[in-house]
Amino acid sequence: MASPTDARPAVTDLVDRLVDEFATRWTDLTERWAARPGTVLGTLGPSGTSSHLAADFLAERYPIAVRLYPAFDEVLNALLQGEVDIVLVPSAYSGLTSFHWHRELELLGFFPRATPDYGIASRTDGFGDKPELRVSAMWEVRRIYDEVVPDDLRERPITWVDAESTQQAAEILAAGGSDLAVTNGPGVRAHHLRWIAARPGAEILWTVFGPRTQPLAPSAPLE
Repeated sequence: MASPTDARPAVTDLVDRLVDEFATRWTDLTERWAARPGTVLGTLGPSGTSSHLAADFLAERYPIAVRLYPAFDEVLNALLQGEVDIVLVPSAYSGLTSFHWHRELELLGFFPRATPDYGIASRTDGFGDKPELRVSAMWEVRRIYDEVVPDDLRERPITWVDAESTQQAAEILAAGGSDLAVTNGPGVRAHHLRWIAARPGAEILWTVFGPRTQPLAPSAPLE
């Protein structure tokens, strides 16, 4: 049986290969941006979404332009139709497989970055003593509600109001379409809301996709 010491070289080799792959992908991608200033990156809007903030993080460092779309389905279509050159999609997005498995796309790079604070917000005039509350939220962040909801609201029934982004969830709340929203810090500030409960953001992987430049390798026959 191999000792822990014997296993270390293999682990080190694996880490080295992963680091090399990340560095190679990122170098190739940023060199492409440098060679083509004005590369257009599409991601989820409106202004203030976590995706928008991550895209701006890149745009501050590389010569790319950011274009925002109201839903990730539209981000995908924009890439396929040539409206944008690349797209930025968070690993937390439930439909990320539609990008990974698309035969016309390839994963160009990835990087970790934390989101802003997330939590439950209300309008400044509150939400009254309703027996049931309407909560606007993206599907991907609904679990945050149960994680941070205050004890005095935990037993109150809720009805979900679908939103395509954290900012749309905040917008729905501000317009009176819901009583609470699961949103982020920029959403609270932009729509003059107040926190009921909040938690620090999560560090997630951000993926960058572009049109496939090499044909897919033929599939091996099934045995």
